Amino acid sequence: MVFPHQQRRSLPILWWCLLRGPCMVMRVTSFYWITPPLQTILKKRGSPITVHQQSNSDQNERSCNEGFGLYVHIPYCRRRCNYCDFAIVPIGDNGSGGDDEENTRTIGFHKMDEEYKKAILNEINLIGKSSHGNKIPLRSIYFGGGTPSLAPLSTLRDIMHALLHSESAPFQLIGIADDQNERAEITIEMDPGTFDKQFLISIKDFGFNRISLGVQSFDDNILSTMGRVHRSADIYNSVNMIAEVFGEDETNYSIDLISGVPGLTLAGWTEALHKAVSLRPKPKHISVYDLQVEAGTTFGKWYADEMEEREDDKGATQLSRMSPTTSSLHPSLPSADDCAFMYRYASGYLRACNYEHYEISSYALRDQNRRPHRSKHNQIYWEIGGKWYAIGLGATSNVNGTRYSRPRALSEYVYWTKELKEDNNSNDPPWISKGSEQDSDQTAAANKDDALLDIILTRLRTKDGLDLDWIANNEEYGESYVEAIMKGVEFFVDTELVTLSPGRIKLTDPDGFLFSNNIISNIFAELDDDTD
Repeated sequence: MVFPHQQRRSLPILWWCLLRGPCMVMRVTSFYWITPPLQTILKKRGSPITVHQQSNSDQNERSCNEGFGLYVHIPYCRRRCNYCDFAIVPIGDNGSGGDDEENTRTIGFHKMDEEYKKAILNEINLIGKSSHGNKIPLRSIYFGGGTPSLAPLSTLRDIMHALLHSESAPFQLIGIADDQNERAEITIEMDPGTFDKQFLISIKDFGFNRISLGVQSFDDNILSTMGRVHRSADIYNSVNMIAEVFGEDETNYSIDLISGVPGLTLAGWTEALHKAVSLRPKPKHISVYDLQVEAGTTFGKWYADEMEEREDDKGATQLSRMSPTTSSLHPSLPSADDCAFMYRYASGYLRACNYEHYEISSYALRDQNRRPHRSKHNQIYWEIGGKWYAIGLGATSNVNGTRYSRPRALSEYVYWTKELKEDNNSNDPPWISKGSEQDSDQTAAANKDDALLDIILTRLRTKDGLDLDWIANNEEYGESYVEAIMKGVEFFVDTELVTLSPGRIKLTDPDGFLFSNNIISNIFAELDDDTD
């Protein structure tokens, strides 16, 4: 698509993983009639942001070992899809033809790619210098985009070599290499129709062991409306090639699907889910996103008359769907009620098909021992104390308690890395800055509270929920914060959208997840009122 992932700018949303690859903050299901004040809080986030560094804990939602995640952004796309407002670089179909114009375009792309690769390698080199010769342990690597499968194999090879295998490589993988459940996860996003068997053989040799396939829909008409290049036949061909190269037992791939898109009917959505679970081998992970119409995108222009802006009591503006209208030019958007049905149906159907619904938009296939194939990389974003490096255009890292966003424009990013390389001072690079000792008490308190909001936002997205005991026992927070949280969910417990167990709250599935924006907003409001 593209849950980690540059910052998406509209509400109602929840962050799919804070950062999908952390390059982008993906939005997910929580529907349009809800008007939460989240945007007011999230607008405070800039670049860099110093956030509170949480203490260690042995709870299952805590970072369970010392490893980091690593996100690498490859921004290339064949064209910009009609719903997309990500930081990408459309490159067309380079090398697909033989005329002079196409050859010139291909030459231009390779020059641009060399420049971008140098910028990536500059960042990797700076990370190596900042680690002072110590290898940084990695639990996962995620190449996201954009469409990384459009990058030349030489680019992917050189980046992987610089990360892990060169003399100055700053990272090392942790885990058991021969055990699929315990080894480090190395994922690459790929679109159907953008790779062949030789490409798969090569990336397997480079170390990639998981593929995220941008399916989005199995309906060619829907794919065309969305502005996707591939068609349903490309999906089946891609899955067959993946199985052939990696072996059916070792094949580990995820697919993305999007609900709420123009022209999608309830019957069409049920058929899409059936086709998804009927793929062979089955996808071990399915991500289901609800379309958000963004201003400035093609859909934003097509459906401007079907969206309305609403303001909450703090002045935050969001887009919401009105009743669909019939257009002679474009397919109608599904109604908010239909979108809600699609979410509920996906949750029930996929759980019935042996998938664990472990996060608002994420489903993991259970193996024969009932162990779910959760995304190891995305779980780092949802952990309390999760930490990750990020490299590339628009990518956002979280190291030493500092969340840092890189430039979103290609020329600005390349210039930024050159400046950092030429800077001869001995200071650490900005993305691992530990903040100034002169930070005011007011700033420290704001960072502490922002950190808790992040924890609530991410933990309540998950099946495991929010650990209240951790908040109560943390010296930065304590019982007063727990009391405010409990006040914030009181109504939703009565309406069976939230469940309570000793020391923990969870959103119910599917309706609690469906109204997660409302619930989390209410918690934030109580925290704002009771902990000033």
